[in-house]
Amino acid sequence: MARPAPRLPSVAGVLALAAGAVAVGLELEQRLIGQRVGRAAGGGDRIVLPRSEGPTVRTPDGVPLHTEVDERADDPRAAYGTEGEPLPPDAPTLVLVHGYALSLDCWLYQRQHFRGRVRQVLYDQRSHGRSGHSSAEYCRVPQLAEDLRQVLAELTDDGPVVLVGHSMGAMTIMHLALSYPDLFGPQVRGVALFSTSAGEMADYSPVRAIPGWAFSKVAPPLLAGLNRVPELVQRGRQAGSDVGYVVTRRMAYGSDVPGNLVELTSEMLGETSLEVVADFYPTFSELDEYEAFAVLGRVPCAVVGGIDDMITPIEHTDKIIELLPGAAATRVEHCGHLGLMEHPDVFSQAIEDLYARVLAGARDGRVGP
Repeated sequence: MARPAPRLPSVAGVLALAAGAVAVGLELEQRLIGQRVGRAAGGGDRIVLPRSEGPTVRTPDGVPLHTEVDERADDPRAAYGTEGEPLPPDAPTLVLVHGYALSLDCWLYQRQHFRGRVRQVLYDQRSHGRSGHSSAEYCRVPQLAEDLRQVLAELTDDGPVVLVGHSMGAMTIMHLALSYPDLFGPQVRGVALFSTSAGEMADYSPVRAIPGWAFSKVAPPLLAGLNRVPELVQRGRQAGSDVGYVVTRRMAYGSDVPGNLVELTSEMLGETSLEVVADFYPTFSELDEYEAFAVLGRVPCAVVGGIDDMITPIEHTDKIIELLPGAAATRVEHCGHLGLMEHPDVFSQAIEDLYARVLAGARDGRVGP
């Protein structure tokens, strides 16, 4: 039986698309939710974000990447882990790579967990956060992998690292493995992949009423159209604060979280312009990183996904776990796409355990899992 021709979405369908895709970057809200909404949602004080200085990394195409570096504590007695063992001088640097429409601020809890105990490098992906704007042709995962390679060269002196990526950040690490497989083992000693996918994203839609094949076709022209009417988008923001708050909370999280956490999420999403959202969107339908797992399997890995993730469904995490049988795998209940903020202890512990495996391997003269 022939497949019926797809119908153009109704106005209501387009509005549902624009509202429902908040957590994949189609967040048009650019101002913080008012205190009234925060109080009603159980919010508290504004979250104080950790900050550090870091050198600007300028890419070959001229994009300045904002970086922040948390150095280890000066006290030589500073211990790591529960046994109080001091870190060796060549202990790996943690490099944290954030996802689509976010910024390095999404790592605030993991950053606090490890601050002073290990060296940490964080940066904003091109066109995100405080980094410079990129031309559309370079808003693709392969280019993000090249940016990561440059960050490693300039901020770690090609020394040992443990890479941790969330969503698009994890995709970036996967492509780094494809492009630079020789790094994995000698330099990259461990990898954590959080709330991510290796491919087949074109078959998935975060809006239940719109099938994946339709979503991937409708979203680009919708974004292009919205880019041409910025005044309409701005009016929508001003009129839709409460709606934006509710949708952000539902799409990003799988459980009740404090209102100030939702506000921080809205702020990060809102800092990413609609133009940047549109520039990066096609890279997800092109995504195919499955060959990377032969390389990633050389080193200890951790894979964590939320069972209630509406952006990169748990089935995508399950497939990665299947392709990395040696990885420490965790499926988190009542957890959405931003599990690293929703259940920070679980995600921080996954990094902690991974880092301990890497240190144990180094003591035993092993690099592999």
